[in-house]
This record gives sequence, structure tokens and C-alpha cells, in this order.
Amino acid sequence: MIDVIRKLTIKEQRTVLRECQKVIQYAPLSRMTMPTGADFQYLCTSAGDYGLISDRKGYRYVSKNPITGLRFPAIPTLIHQIALEAAQSCALRIRPETALVNWYDEDSQLGLHQDRTESTDAPVISISIGDDCVFIVGGPQRSDPRRKITLKSGDVFIMGAEHRFVFHGIEKIVPGTAPSTLGLKQSGRFNINIRQVYH
Repeated sequence: MIDVIRKLTIKEQRTVLRECQKVIQYAPLSRMTMPTGADFQYLCTSAGDYGLISDRKGYRYVSKNPITGLRFPAIPTLIHQIALEAAQSCALRIRPETALVNWYDEDSQLGLHQDRTESTDAPVISISIGDDCVFIVGGPQRSDPRRKITLKSGDVFIMGAEHRFVFHGIEKIVPGTAPSTLGLKQSGRFNINIRQVYH
């Protein structure tokens, strides 16, 4: 199962945007470092019981924000509910334990990778808010054929079941494509990535 399964209304999108801004006030966005030492091309933070961090030691989940020393803020209610309903609509289950809040500016990209830091095969649910992005989807092997999907503001996207561990990435952000009524003050895209971390 890999598909856009729902489109949020503009009212829901504005609520999600406000909730992301509240999370960021409590747990500021930062630019992490990959295990190779290279900087991420986007900014990130987390909400929930755990947050994903990365540095020379590798990718891992922690219970406290390494910048503030505090626990991560709770996953906002609407985002939590969207994730539950998305999984249920595909006959899948998720216990939302983290929501990664990623900000991609108009020049950001995300290299081809798999999401394997979690010790579960529960689906990954993502919500797009802001400008369109060109999303690349492959298969379980890096060499598998790839296709492109344009994810738009309000799209709720799921990767689950046989597609949970496919390679994927972001080729580009398309500036100027966010809904004018969204109220986003700069070009870019929020991606809220909801995951279950443990069995």
C-alpha cells in the first residue's frame, strides 16, 4: 500500500500548519548531520514520545530533545487522528509514537533512502503542507525502477504493508504552488511524518 489516500480541507491544513508552528516553538527546527558528516538539506524536529535524531553515531530515537533537554511536545490531536484514520482506511494499524516535522525550503532535496530506524513494520503516514514536492518512489532494492509522484498541500500519503520499506526521496520542491489561502508566509513545504517506533 503506497498512495495518497486523503486530501485535507484547507481548514484542516491551516490547523495542521498552526499545530506545527506550536511544536516548533517548543522544540525548534534544526539542521541535523548524517552519519557521513554531511548536513541534512532540510530542517527538522519531532513531537511525541520519541524524536528522531542523527549524527556521526547514526540514526536513533531519543525521548528528550537534544537542543532543549526537554521531552518532545505531544503529537497534536488532529495529526494523531489523521494518522489513525489513514491506517484504518487501509486495514492497517499504527500506534503513533512520533511525528517528525520537517521543513523543506525551495532548494531542499532528500536522497533516496529507506525508513528502517523503527523496530516495527507499522505504516508510515505523511501529511504535506505548503508547496508541491516531486516525490520519488522505488522498490525494496536501491536499483529497482523508480517513479515520480507530485505530493500537494493537504495530501495524506501512506507507505505500508509490502511498500513499508521501499526506497524513496524528494527530487525537488516546486515554489509558488502552495494554496494562497493557506497563510504560509514563505516558499517551502512542511512534511509531518507519523510513525510507530517500537512493536
